Amino acid sequence: AAATRPFRCEQCGRSYKHAGSLVNHRQSHATGLFRCPACPKAFGNLMALKNHRRSH
Repeated sequence: AAATRPFRCEQCGRSYKHAGSLVNHRQSHATGLFRCPACPKAFGNLMALKNHRRSH
């Protein structure tokens, strides 16, 4: 799985397929928010963001 998700967060160990996804994830550590890449909304937890992303 590491080969398919080479971009790993140093703080929590989550890994991603794309560098941009890791950059977005790192914001959650800095701000405590998970930001939607498709609109300006932000959420306090990852599941809320995942549920929101279905609306796009």
